[in-house]
Amino acid sequence: MRTVTRSFLICTVGVFVTVAASAQTITGGVRIGVDLTTIPSAGAVMDQISGAPSIDVTSKPGITGGGFVKIDFTERFAFQPELLFVTKGVELQQAAEGGTVTATVNHLEFPLLVRYTDYLSDEVRGYVVGGPTFAVKIGTSAELKAPDQTRELNIDPAFASRDTGVAAGLGLIYGRYLLDIRYTLGLTDVATGMYVHTDSLKNRVFAVTVGLTLP
Repeated sequence: MRTVTRSFLICTVGVFVTVAASAQTITGGVRIGVDLTTIPSAGAVMDQISGAPSIDVTSKPGITGGGFVKIDFTERFAFQPELLFVTKGVELQQAAEGGTVTATVNHLEFPLLVRYTDYLSDEVRGYVVGGPTFAVKIGTSAELKAPDQTRELNIDPAFASRDTGVAAGLGLIYGRYLLDIRYTLGLTDVATGMYVHTDSLKNRVFAVTVGLTLP
């Protein structure tokens, strides 16, 4: 696993350097916002941790933000690597006593996106982005809330240290200000083998952010 990860990082750096060397313009920016995340099959693992069955899996709100670099190929096409902090997770409704379990997994995420920009007017530009995402877990937390108790749950051993997915989104830029709407579909099982589960646990993330392009 370490060899594969090292090879991937070397290849990524190599691609970045090659693209940057041939780029016409390099710009950047920052953005911050909120996300809505879920893990559709999370009950298979979380029920074993909480000790009670769940009857429904719902989305959980979180935050996201970070920076990006835009490396232009042409006036319209660009390569856009990003570094983001993303909170992912899920909320489950328990069958017994009407309690809820909220699980949060924090990630550093590295989207590697292709961007196409269209000029809608002299001041407004629209764009679409898409590409793979690679994430590293940096922390977890979970809480069981029931009418008769509130307690912390240790979910860290249950969730894998890495996550991969594919992201697609669109945005608007007015002057230096931007609005970005994005959906990320997880491709890998984020649950470890510590708890038996038949279906893979894959993240789903919908995010809305606002930002600023840097001069």
